[in-house]
Amino acid sequence: MRYFYLGIFFSLAMLLSACNTTPYGKATIYYDREQFPAQLVKDFPELTDPILQHGRCSLIISTPGSNTGAYYFCTYALTANTLYIQEWDAKALKYVEIVHVGISKFQKVALHTFFRTKQLQLTEERRQLALSVTTDGGEFINGAATESLFEAIKSKGVPVADSEGLINSPRSASPVVIPVFIKKYR
Repeated sequence: MRYFYLGIFFSLAMLLSACNTTPYGKATIYYDREQFPAQLVKDFPELTDPILQHGRCSLIISTPGSNTGAYYFCTYALTANTLYIQEWDAKALKYVEIVHVGISKFQKVALHTFFRTKQLQLTEERRQLALSVTTDGGEFINGAATESLFEAIKSKGVPVADSEGLINSPRSASPVVIPVFIKKYR
């Protein structure tokens, strides 16, 4: 019976050690919905168009046709002609640009849905962006806001394509648990 419980313990330890969870607290990316447009214009003086949509997001940048890419916690701002995506620099207390792309540069747009997860996939000539809008607290993916961003970009005349699947961040190394059994000799 002792080995049974030990086996269950090690099985659970192995299963749980393979989980790749990423905490995403409010401190990861500074975002205050009311102050965000003013802060963004202060950090990027070239931004002169009115901001139509903005929020927190998670972004994966890859090459077209790939299903894995670099992962970022970010904020986004959509103007009439441009999509700005930036991360928060806590040392300098300002936003730092990750990507800003003119809407006309997108060759296609797709919306991938996997259960409650929605991912907006934007493809340029040499780059693919996979963006999921999150709640203001950053805890969950906001499917309705992701779909709203998809509709806004689609309405600008970007061709809609079928998604080729979810684009993921690279897997992190997970710890390996090796059970060691030592026999007792009496």
